[in-house]
Amino acid sequence: MINVAPFADSTPLIGDGDALRARWAEDGALYFHDVIDPKLMAWAEQHYRKALADEELIDLANEVPVWTGKKSDTWRPCDAIGTTVWHEVVRLPMLNAILRELFKADPAWLPIVAHRSAFPEGPLEEGQNIFAGQHQDAFFNEGMNSTICWMPVRDIPDLDHGTFAVAPGTHKLGNLHDRNHPRYRVPEDAIPKDMWRTAPYRVGDVVIFRDDTAHAALPNLSNQFRLSLDLRVGSSLAPQPVAGTVDSVNGHDVTIRSDDTGELVTVHVSEETFIREMNPYPRVPIGELSRVAYPGARVLAMAGKDRMAKVLRRNRY
Repeated sequence: MINVAPFADSTPLIGDGDALRARWAEDGALYFHDVIDPKLMAWAEQHYRKALADEELIDLANEVPVWTGKKSDTWRPCDAIGTTVWHEVVRLPMLNAILRELFKADPAWLPIVAHRSAFPEGPLEEGQNIFAGQHQDAFFNEGMNSTICWMPVRDIPDLDHGTFAVAPGTHKLGNLHDRNHPRYRVPEDAIPKDMWRTAPYRVGDVVIFRDDTAHAALPNLSNQFRLSLDLRVGSSLAPQPVAGTVDSVNGHDVTIRSDDTGELVTVHVSEETFIREMNPYPRVPIGELSRVAYPGARVLAMAGKDRMAKVLRRNRY
């Protein structure tokens, strides 16, 4: 049985920009009900179910996504959906209105979406750390200053169904990742257990949090897949990353044709650049740049006015 303190409900603060921003500044995370259109999520769930069924991970004869027991070599099977659901979610009026209040500017959606399908993991082992996957996205996406919107695609009736937890206030603690660890993990004792918050999420809920706020997917002790969706967004007033297709690579200079403008933008990659492959252990050595950047590859780069890339990451879409 998983026990974590309940999330503060920020739904009553909708429409009160000052109150929303005050809690945002204090917690770095907000939890809302009835923001996401449930009909849209029901439609999205059918896309998730098809993607899982295509790999024989579930049987569509079951109304719930019960795992068949088959293994998958695909890191995130439901990413096969592409941007189909993303395009609809980013248009939701209430979600955009909340973000507009937080940013005091129009939201700028990044072409980054993750379709999560958490496999059942079996019973907890004695002494198991349920927050073992704790991390801050900002560490892996330096300079983007993005905000994450996480939402369940189907109800998560209790905490044992692979729920999602956030540690409000950790955005004030700076970088918690161990740069000397081969996988940059956050040390187990870096975040006090009483900082964590979660909920039995329902379709329509959304958690909005800063990229430097620590979060973790908790173990799924059920026999069903936990289905969720998360997207990235920033303020339209902030510097934006370049998203597009690699046109050419010349040494450590990567030229990208921007999706937004069609223009060619060149960024320089150095030893300091966090080069990301999209898998659980993402950093790629600069000597293996061609794994991520090659003509035709979809990438996203964050660079300053000097065009020195802080992050260069493979982008799925």
